[in-house]
Amino acid sequence: MEKTKVLIVGGGPAGATAAKLLAENRIDVILLERNLSFVKPCGGGIPLSAFEEFNIPRTPIKKEVKNIKVISPKGEALEIELKSGSLAIVERGEFGRCLRNISEKKGAKIIEGEFVRFIKDKETYKIEAHIGKETIEILSEYIIAADGVNSRVRAFMGIKPPASISTLSEHIRGLKTESCEFWFGSSYAPVAYSWVFPTADGVSAGTGSIKKEKIRLLFERFKKRRGITEEGQKRSYRIPLWKGDLYNKDRIIFAGDSAGHVLPLACEGIYYAMKAGEFAAMAIIERNANNYKKIWKSMFQKRFALMNRLRNYFLKDDISIEKLVALHRIPEVQEASMRLWLRKDNSSLGIKEYIRLFRKFLR
Repeated sequence: MEKTKVLIVGGGPAGATAAKLLAENRIDVILLERNLSFVKPCGGGIPLSAFEEFNIPRTPIKKEVKNIKVISPKGEALEIELKSGSLAIVERGEFGRCLRNISEKKGAKIIEGEFVRFIKDKETYKIEAHIGKETIEILSEYIIAADGVNSRVRAFMGIKPPASISTLSEHIRGLKTESCEFWFGSSYAPVAYSWVFPTADGVSAGTGSIKKEKIRLLFERFKKRRGITEEGQKRSYRIPLWKGDLYNKDRIIFAGDSAGHVLPLACEGIYYAMKAGEFAAMAIIERNANNYKKIWKSMFQKRFALMNRLRNYFLKDDISIEKLVALHRIPEVQEASMRLWLRKDNSSLGIKEYIRLFRKFLR
C-alpha cells in the first residue's frame, strides 16, 4: 500500500503544476496519470508570459505567434498585432511531459495508473487504482481531481459532467499559417469558433459546436470555407463550459477541465488549468481545502463571469458576432483585450476598463 499526503489524479497542466508546487514545499505527493503517452487534441496556445510566471523552460515551444487573425461570418478579416507579448504554441504531449518531469525532479512520485474508486476513512481517503493488471491501494489525506472533462473522480462521486462544446480537429502537415486564425460563423461553428493554429510541421485546424451530432458536417463546412483540401488525422474532444459551481468537496479539490476552468468566449484552458493547480496546492499548503475556492474566486471570478456574459451575447448569432469583430477594430478595445487575454492583467482597473468598453452589451 502506498501512503502520501496528496494524491493527484491526472497528469496534465493542472495536475503537474500542483505536483511541482507541493513537492517544492516538501509535501509528499503522488501523481497518478492514466496514460503518460496521451496527447490531448488542442491548438496548444499559451501566453508566452506564462513560461516566466511558472518558471518553465521554453524548450516545448514549437512556434511563437506575433499576431492573430479574426474572420467574421461575412468573411471580413481583422489582423491584430500582439503588442507587448506573444502566443506560444506547444505540442501538448511534449508540454505535459515537460511539466511532469519538473515535478518529478522536485520530488513528486509519478505513477502510470488508472483511478478506480475511493473510500473515505476518518482523515484519509483509501484510493483504489489499476496499474496494468495489478490493483493497488493508496492512502492520502487530500485528492486533487485534475483528470479532465471526463473526470473519473467526478463520475465516481456522482457529480454530473459539465456542459461542453464538442470539437473536431486535424493535424495537417504541409499547410502553413503565420497567425492564429479564429473563424466565426454559425454555419460551421455555432456558439463557438473554428480555428487554424500553426504547428511545428503544419497546422492544427478544427471547429467547435454545442451540436455534437453535427460536428463532422460542421468541420467539413469549415474546411471548405477556409479552402483546406488536405487531410489529416481527425480527433474529437470536449471543452467544458464554465459554470463556477465546483471547487472542492471536503478535501477533494477539482482543478482544470474537471472543474470547467476554461475561459468563456476565448475557450482558453491551459493557462487557467495551471493556475487552478497552483491554487489547489496553495490551499493544501495552508491546510485548508476550502481556501481553494476563495483563492480562485478572488483571482478569476470577475473575469470569467464577464467573459461568460460576453459569450452569451456575442455568440448567439452572426449579427452579434459581426458587432464583436467590428468592436475589436478599435485600438482601445484591442489594448484592453490584450491586457486581459495575453498579459493576464488581473487588476480591478483592467476589469473595470473592459466592462466600460462593453457596458452597453452587458445590460
